[in-house]
Amino acid sequence: PGRLPRPEEIDPGLTPPPRQEATDRQPFSFAYKGSACRVRPVATYELTGVVVSHNDISSVADIYHDSTSVDTKDLCVVWGPNLTTGQYLGVSYKSGPWTCYVRFPEGAVFDFAGLGNNHLITDSPAVRRAIAGVRIGDQVRLRGLLVDYQMEDWDDFWRRTSTRRDDMDCEVFFVERVEVLRRATPGWYAAGRLARLLLFALPLLWLFLYWLQIRRGDTVSVGQI
Repeated sequence: PGRLPRPEEIDPGLTPPPRQEATDRQPFSFAYKGSACRVRPVATYELTGVVVSHNDISSVADIYHDSTSVDTKDLCVVWGPNLTTGQYLGVSYKSGPWTCYVRFPEGAVFDFAGLGNNHLITDSPAVRRAIAGVRIGDQVRLRGLLVDYQMEDWDDFWRRTSTRRDDMDCEVFFVERVEVLRRATPGWYAAGRLARLLLFALPLLWLFLYWLQIRRGDTVSVGQI
């Protein structure tokens, strides 16, 4: 994963707490993978901060998500005094399918009201792609709605959002806009993509050269280094 930024690298705009206001938006629904997702807006919401962890909904270890899940990945985000004091750097973060786990050393000063685990949904393919591109250490701003939502085959169950930062519950965030204000370790991710490309391309190149040798009738040695 990418590294977390140092305090001097933090955008000053990330220190305010999330902005939550009343909304008059009416319930609505949208289709995803052939199923209807029903949404009840609860409040408008704007979140800025540093992404410290996220889950992997494509992992075989995540039995709660599959290719039809409307949920994008969760983003565990830190903001406010946690960033200005630098205490966030001594904390370890890990995401499960629905939870952000935090472990910090004895004596650390960490404000849990300055951390939130956000379940993200959206009806926009472009926003979904933008969320998929967010990495650990990225400094982000997300705008949209806190919502309760329900898939059409969930009977009476609704996934409900928290509306408080001082509880341990998660925000359910219908995201309408994503901004990455500052990328974390972009060179590291570029190197990782190049390594994966080479890992895939080199065997294909070897097979192509082998095929050329056979086509030309050249002697081919097998099993020699």
